[in-house]
Amino acid sequence: MPRLLNNLGLAFFERFGRVGDASDLSDAISILHRAVHLFPNGHPDMPVPLTNLGNAYGSRFRRTGNFCDLTQAISIQHRAVLLTPDEHPSLPVRLHNFGSSLLRRFEHKGDISDISEAISILHQAVQLTADGDSDMPKRLNNLGVSHLRRFERTGDDSDLSKAISNKQRAVQITPNSHPDMPLFLSNLGNSLRCCFKHTGSLSDLSEAISVQHRAVLLAPDGHPGMPAYLDCLGMSFHSRFERTGDLSDIFEPISFQQRAVQLSPNGHTDIPALLTNIGNSFQSRFERTGNISDLEEAISKMQKAVQLTPDAQ
Repeated sequence: MPRLLNNLGLAFFERFGRVGDASDLSDAISILHRAVHLFPNGHPDMPVPLTNLGNAYGSRFRRTGNFCDLTQAISIQHRAVLLTPDEHPSLPVRLHNFGSSLLRRFEHKGDISDISEAISILHQAVQLTADGDSDMPKRLNNLGVSHLRRFERTGDDSDLSKAISNKQRAVQITPNSHPDMPLFLSNLGNSLRCCFKHTGSLSDLSEAISVQHRAVLLAPDGHPGMPAYLDCLGMSFHSRFERTGDLSDIFEPISFQQRAVQLSPNGHTDIPALLTNIGNSFQSRFERTGNISDLEEAISKMQKAVQLTPDAQ
């Protein structure tokens, strides 16, 4: 019965990933809880339903922003890692899941111990992953993201270098046709834009725009990451406008960021940030041109961002 429940719960979870029906995700979590409860303590297969359950909670957190779901995911994924023998072939993926959840908690709570632990765990996952493993690019990407987050907090140049090198390696070993390639490109662009802000090198910013534009071109219509890719590309153009004053660089971000908002599902947790970014772009254009309609657009977008943001944030 525990194995049957695990398989059923996993099927609901996979259908959620394909269709996006929140009821499938709730069913998956409920069924996987039953599977975990029915496995005897010490059973060697216990990490399997724990891994699936932790991933389901993590997906629900990304969908709803409910922090309790992330807390559950971390606790369950940590337990799965602790119950997995050192030489087990599934240890790298379980380490990656756990480290990625710690990264998300740092992004929401800012506890430096979370990002340091995430880096340590994700590095271990990469070290245990064989060359040629199809999961290597994803693990390198998340390790790079973690280094970038710590750089943003501490300013340690070595973290910025590691962020870029890990993300570059992820891009280099990923085929253009891979569904995660747009994500890897966009994330690499974010690190290069951060490097520009740190060093002032326009070549870093030009490369950021190039790889982020490639991300937008490679993402198929309807891709759930498209709003984020458009927004990141827009922010890189905005950064170049602030440096060079070229008006064409401020028209570009407004176009991309407007499309990002249009493509975002109603109620998505990223919408306030997208509206804030487009508001900033309109304000920058007003400051250059003096066109009052741009300032009115900036105020309208920022007001909406405030209205959509819960008071607790």
